[in-house]
Amino acid sequence: MIHAQSSKRVSLIPPVSVGSQTTVSATVSVVGWDYAEVEVHMDTGSSNVATLTLSEADVSTYATATELAMTTTAGNTNAADIYVWFLDLRKRKKNLKVEVMSSAAARLMSATARLSRGETHPDTAAERGVTAQVVV
Repeated sequence: MIHAQSSKRVSLIPPVSVGSQTTVSATVSVVGWDYAEVEVHMDTGSSNVATLTLSEADVSTYATATELAMTTTAGNTNAADIYVWFLDLRKRKKNLKVEVMSSAAARLMSATARLSRGETHPDTAAERGVTAQVVV
């Protein structure tokens, strides 16, 4: 078994321009999965990230645990910024929420989650959360 094939990808925030002081967010249920990688990908730019949080909830009141705090850097004009949380979900709540806000000029960004160590193993593109797949 190739473990990377036993994962599901979730598009949390499709590529979008996040303007100054504008917040975008998305949630994902992690029920049935034991591990997650939540990735925020920002294009090049001098604008830093004002807010970058990952919070969790069992129902609808989200809270950010101190160990989920992410340290951000000044915007990079030469390379994209990629921020990743690597999470053992066995000690997390049922739902995760990612929030991003740019501090000044707009930046293009997206966020995805890769869920793995599931109760069941996905086989089809739909089960893996992708539009199409090639397995060779």
